[in-house]
Amino acid sequence: MNITDFHTHPFLTDSQNMCFYKSGLRLSPEDQRTFLSDAGITKICGSVIEGRAEVSGFDYLRRLNRDALRLRDRLGGFYVPGFHIHPKFVSESLEEIEFMRRNGVGLIGELVHYMHCWDGFDPAGLSEILDAAGEYRMIFSYHTPFSFDMTELIESHPNVSFVAAHPGDRDRLQEHISLLKKFDNYFLDLSGTGLFRFGMLRRLVDEAGAEKILFGTDFPICNPRMYVQAVYGERLTERERGMILSENAERLLSLF
Repeated sequence: MNITDFHTHPFLTDSQNMCFYKSGLRLSPEDQRTFLSDAGITKICGSVIEGRAEVSGFDYLRRLNRDALRLRDRLGGFYVPGFHIHPKFVSESLEEIEFMRRNGVGLIGELVHYMHCWDGFDPAGLSEILDAAGEYRMIFSYHTPFSFDMTELIESHPNVSFVAAHPGDRDRLQEHISLLKKFDNYFLDLSGTGLFRFGMLRRLVDEAGAEKILFGTDFPICNPRMYVQAVYGERLTERERGMILSENAERLLSLF
């Protein structure tokens, strides 16, 4: 069965390797593909990140975006790059959307707001960026819990597919379920905290539907094999498992 890992942060340089214990993960870009393929993963998506930074201009984020395109060149169809925008740099973000669209990229994020100084921005700026993203039916992948309530932006941008990262534990999961039920354009990826709670995925499927869930690992922060085995270890039908592991992600990726 194909597995699309919707949430990774592949790296070109050691400074972009977000593994907490780097001595155990010394991989070249090509080695990353082999490592993930050995876990059964056939395609990855996500942004290049480089830790917390004082983002005083867009050049820093633009460099990470260009590194994502370089990684795509090296990894081929295995990697779908995600790119950064920033609500404090609206005009630059709009230019980046146009540039990435010309280069065949329609995935924004995963955006890690706490790494890139999103605090205190005007939501109107993000709304303008999402207006442009919606024209191309782009995907907006973002870290949760986010720095503010996204509900109004999700509702007002129906042509954007919002993919929240990290189910979290009970209270956070219930917040996700409420949004998954309410909005057709809201999805959840399984990376980070949550999937290690046995039965969580079955509950998520029962309450929100398998069609709203995307497989993700947060590699190299998390061990991808654990996430693959967690999905296979849950009591799912083959149809549900196929949707979660690949089909849902491929459907979203085909929209742009």
